Amino acid sequence: MNKNLLEKILKKLKAKGCDEADIVFAEDSTISSASRLGKIEKTEVSEIREIGLRAIINRKQSIVSSSNIEESNIDKLIEKVVEMAKVVPEDEYCGLANEKEIEKFSKSNNSDLNLFDPYKPSIKEINDKVLELENSALENKKIINSEGAELSFSQVKYKIMASNGFESEINKTHSDYIIAVLAGNSNSMERAYDYKSKVFFDDLGDFSKIGKKVSVDAIKKLNSKKIKTCRSDVIFDSRISSSLLSNLFNACNASTIIKGTSFLKKKRGGKIFGDEINIIDDPHMKKKLRSKFFDAEGLPTKKKNLIENGTLNFFFNCLSTARQLSQKPSGHASRSVSSIPNASYTNLYLEKGKYKKTDMIKSLKKGLLITELMGSSINYSNGDYSRGASGFWIENGEILFPVSEITVAGNLNKIFSKLIPANDLEFNFGINAPSVLVENLTLGGI
Repeated sequence: MNKNLLEKILKKLKAKGCDEADIVFAEDSTISSASRLGKIEKTEVSEIREIGLRAIINRKQSIVSSSNIEESNIDKLIEKVVEMAKVVPEDEYCGLANEKEIEKFSKSNNSDLNLFDPYKPSIKEINDKVLELENSALENKKIINSEGAELSFSQVKYKIMASNGFESEINKTHSDYIIAVLAGNSNSMERAYDYKSKVFFDDLGDFSKIGKKVSVDAIKKLNSKKIKTCRSDVIFDSRISSSLLSNLFNACNASTIIKGTSFLKKKRGGKIFGDEINIIDDPHMKKKLRSKFFDAEGLPTKKKNLIENGTLNFFFNCLSTARQLSQKPSGHASRSVSSIPNASYTNLYLEKGKYKKTDMIKSLKKGLLITELMGSSINYSNGDYSRGASGFWIENGEILFPVSEITVAGNLNKIFSKLIPANDLEFNFGINAPSVLVENLTLGGI
């Protein structure tokens, strides 16, 4: 969609009485393939084009979206969004950034982040690679079944134009895989999986090695045991430790703070982690999934320490939630074609520690290495934490046997305060963390 048409839409919205307005246009081109038991189940090539219009009239806002971008339909959308804005309740905090706040878009800045993979795999390559991924796991004779493998490559283009002068265009790519297989013997059957997301297709890794590792992971879990309910030290493996940062983000989201439903609502500026803990939100990392120089409302983004030497520095907000809390905007607004701006993280990660995960294991007289979490029962009002889990039991510094059908429980206040990071940090998702050791959690078993 060209710039002239977006400008034309804004002019029509203004002529209809809008005080402020913005437009989001998105194009998504995806190639994907799925296999199961060594056969291609589906191959898809999709192209989606969507537009979203937001109108603000007398502190009332509405939004409409459509995948029909014919000009006649856009005129209907304009009529609809304006009529809706006249009748919805007033929102005193809504509104665009003022012109002095917005970041002027720069194509050179966008390219500096290296977010676009110029290599586009063919349908044949996607099919071949997904088969390689799954078949390399199925080659192991102890793998008795497969839930399948999927592989995809997407090119995404976003355009935003607003009546305050904000204008942007971002071209990005991302590639993803997921695989899950089942190992079995006469006594048990266990599942293992792996998944990863990257900006560049070639950064997904060696599909043959990935599949073989997943098969080994599944076999290691065979003949799992239940344990008696106890209190124990716990190591969250790096594959699942980022979930604790997701919990932290939810508790630090300004919308949760405004509702009064976060156990951290009075902790800004306070100590919630140990002195050596730093958790960073860095939107300027190259080749990372959520990098950007400005947020969805045109405000410049900056690298920030959410947690600095254990202290909570800020809450994630967008313009409206910042206004409600009488705080400065944090530059974390995010939105889709069909939603108003809301707060989100960029590249959020826990800084790696100085200990190897193997040394953490050796240090435990008794403990549990958790490799998978299931379900969730988290009370953000008081921090109570409970999740289903499986992993491996440790005694005298050695892994003895796999464990399943347990729950791990505690309180996020205590979990955060006692958390010790390992040195195995990798960047494969939007939120990343190394393995972490947490002392004295409750394990629910038999």
